[in-house]
Amino acid sequence: MKYLMICASVILALTVAACGDGQPEAAVDESAEDTGITLELLFVDSIGVELGDSNYVLGSIEASSHTLDGNILILDRPACCVREYTTGGEFVRQYGRRGTGPGEVVNPLSMTRLTDGHVVMLDMQTGGLHTFSPDGEWLGVTVEIINEPILWITPAESNTYLGTHNTFDVEDGQLFVTAVVGKFESDSKEPIITYWENTFPFDFIDFTVLINESYFANVFTSDREGNVFLARRDTKEYQITGFDVNGDVFVEFKLDTPMAEKSEQEIIEEAEFWNTRARNMGANGELNYMPDPFRWKIHSMGIDDQHRLWVRRGTEETPTFDVFDYEGNHLFTAELPGITGHSGLLWEVHVDEEGILAWSLDPPDGYQILYIVELADQ
Repeated sequence: MKYLMICASVILALTVAACGDGQPEAAVDESAEDTGITLELLFVDSIGVELGDSNYVLGSIEASSHTLDGNILILDRPACCVREYTTGGEFVRQYGRRGTGPGEVVNPLSMTRLTDGHVVMLDMQTGGLHTFSPDGEWLGVTVEIINEPILWITPAESNTYLGTHNTFDVEDGQLFVTAVVGKFESDSKEPIITYWENTFPFDFIDFTVLINESYFANVFTSDREGNVFLARRDTKEYQITGFDVNGDVFVEFKLDTPMAEKSEQEIIEEAEFWNTRARNMGANGELNYMPDPFRWKIHSMGIDDQHRLWVRRGTEETPTFDVFDYEGNHLFTAELPGITGHSGLLWEVHVDEEGILAWSLDPPDGYQILYIVELADQ
């Protein structure tokens, strides 16, 4: 759900194993079965304080990742920077700062660490995709992006990454949006592989269509060999498609999970929450977003160091993950115990080959904390 917060500012400003060679064998149209095995995720450490050293006071966590050597990266939108910490929570360095000069950003929307070690951060107000070396040196704006952002960026092989890109065109007086999920090189905004594409008319009055048909239409992830997993955010179906490094489908599978209806109060609170977040980010007016009465079956995905695909269920209030191998076999379920009720839906969990990170979008103590998480049996 963090995606809606980022999307709000963009819209209102508008304008368990894979093959070693990175080429999995095909296993298409499979139906996975829940193994019934449930493991616990444990909080083992944290970063973030309410008051004190500014390097540890987090304004708003928009994204997290890891460096090549396993350090932790946090994109703090209000601070206009990415901060790096050791796994023990010690501050290492900062990427970027507030401003409009070289290496400075104003409203960073997304961030990731590429497989080649570079850190990229998107800020349309200062020109586009800022690239930093692994030691924090600003290398320039490598892709000019000022009105059609590439969002939800996640690394693939080498210097490539995945993202959602929207373009706007007018035909016969009607504005159309073309949304794609594609693979991009770090110096270009044209996809080298397109995994999904959707064109639809845009209504300036109803932003719900734009959100559901483009910004929040899909979730995706990739490993460092370029294998990609894509899923539609759907309230009725839980289905995942895997693509190899060349963009060819190698697996499709489903999992039978029940639909989950939102309460009337949950719908009201969700709309109010995101409108408040949009205003806090500088939006003028209401988002005019109408939440779906049912929850998405799939919330987000990630891949760990054992080439296991972690799929978070959007239907569960407690953060819950189905963990699969690359053939679509369900290995186990993992849960973050102790996080219950509607507040659990406002937690984000990032899984990559270096570990698991988690944080709340609406922290009960009023300040942001990033938690380091591990499986209980590891």
